[in-house]
Amino acid sequence: MSVAYDELIHVLDEREIQYSTSENEVVRTDLRGELASYRVVARVESEMGLFQVFAYSPLRAPEGSRQAVAETIVRANYGLRLGKFELDIDDGEVRFQVGQLLVDGALGSKAIDRIICTALDMLDMYLPAILSVIYANELPEDAIHRVEAAFRRPDESEDPPSNRPEDLDDVDESNDA
Repeated sequence: MSVAYDELIHVLDEREIQYSTSENEVVRTDLRGELASYRVVARVESEMGLFQVFAYSPLRAPEGSRQAVAETIVRANYGLRLGKFELDIDDGEVRFQVGQLLVDGALGSKAIDRIICTALDMLDMYLPAILSVIYANELPEDAIHRVEAAFRRPDESEDPPSNRPEDLDDVDESNDA
């Protein structure tokens, strides 16, 4: 077993989380988010130096709504800094995936917690948009805008600053030497 896998098992045991394991360093558990319970699969790929967490939505997108759900997921993914949503277009499975490169084969308990919590938080944040697209026929663009606006901090503008040269005049230069 790898160091990262041992760390993962230690974190789950320490938090008294029930889980199942398989021979290829894969751990499965069910964890409760704010909105739902999610199946969480964590995998250590020692040869690749990679730790991955997949958190699965409790719903499958019905066949007739998969195109709209796919657009919703593309819109949700745009601008995400960590992780991504995935849709299995054949069966409608929706999941969030986060990966982390291992440093010297290890990860640390704080990183494990952060990665798992990120996956759960992202599903909690965006699941209402997916549900409203499926069941309320809301347009993907409107659904994503609505959920992101609900989580936006008051000091965040709606549009991120651009990198155009004319916009650089607004940059605070007080830290220049």
